[in-house]
Parts: sequence; C-alpha cells; structure tokens
Amino acid sequence: MTDLIEPEGPDETGRSAGPLWKRLAWFWGIAIASVTIVAATAYILRGFLFIG
Repeated sequence: MTDLIEPEGPDETGRSAGPLWKRLAWFWGIAIASVTIVAATAYILRGFLFIG
C-alpha cells in the first residue's frame, strides 16, 4: 500500500527555514489563536450551564 502523504526530510542545502522573526511570528500567532479558541469554547460551554 502506498502512503498518501510522503514525509519530506530536512533541506540538504544547509539553509535555515527562514528568518527568526518570521518563525517566531508564526509561533506567537498560532499560540494566541489557540488560547482564543480554548477561551471561547470554555465560555460557550459555561453559558450552557446557565441556560437550564
């Protein structure tokens, strides 16, 4: 059976993935989005307690 997704190894040229500020911006963007989604879900679930 063939894999649907083929793994890709590291870049063999020795270059970095990109500038540090861009990688950190992605990290902080994903972190803030995750916290926002978890908080919104918690408040929605908490709101269900007060409905009944």
